[in-house]
Parts: sequence; C-alpha cells; structure tokens
Amino acid sequence: MTDAQRFRDLYEECHPRVLAYATSLVDRQVGEDITSETFTVAWRRMRDIPIPPLPWLLGVARNLTRELWRRDSRQYALAAEEAQRIIASGAQVGDVAADVTERAAALQALVRLSTDDRELLTLVAWHGLGPREAA
Repeated sequence: MTDAQRFRDLYEECHPRVLAYATSLVDRQVGEDITSETFTVAWRRMRDIPIPPLPWLLGVARNLTRELWRRDSRQYALAAEEAQRIIASGAQVGDVAADVTERAAALQALVRLSTDDRELLTLVAWHGLGPREAA
C-alpha cells in the first residue's frame, strides 16, 4: 500500500473524530483549521503514525490547539500591556485597585468573545481604528 493510499484511508477513517475533538476545544471554524493542520502533520509524518492512529492524531490536534491558545494569549497580553502603557502615558493616576479590577474584568470579557469579535474590539478600542477600517 502506498503512502497516498494509507493517508487516504487514515483520513476517511479518522477525519470526523478529529474534527469533533478539535471543535470541542475551539469554535467550528478554528476546529476545521486545527483538523487540517493535524492531517498536514500526519501526511508529513506518515511513517511515524502508530496503529491505531486516532490517539496520535488527537494528540497532534491537542498540541496544535494549545499552541494556538499560547499564541493568542501572548498576543492579547502584549496588546493589553501596550494599551495600558499608552493610557498611562497621558492619564491621571487613579485608584489602582479599581483599575486592576476593571482591567481583569475587561480581559475576562475579552477572552469569552469569539476570535473575530475579539480582534474587531481590539482594533477599534485599542488601536484606534474606525469601524470601516477595522472591517
């Protein structure tokens, strides 16, 4: 059996379950991207895939999802720090406890938004784009 045929069989057998797993961790669109990346890794590493392949594929999907979360959290942490720096450079010193509480609440609310909504909000609120520019 060729690698192409083995991959085709692997894909047909495991794709629905890998997609279901990925979308249980993230939204549908990102889950589809994670699933595609998982099978890209599988294609490149066909000879390393154990039998049965599903646990290995789910591990790849999990690792890709965790890397996405780390990347997103670093990106938004940097954006929040930059926003705080900009605000602090021209703002009066207020109640530090209230500012920390407000910042924590805002960041928690931001995390609960979808990726698209979060990006739109940060483009408008933190980066000063107008609605048309952000769109």
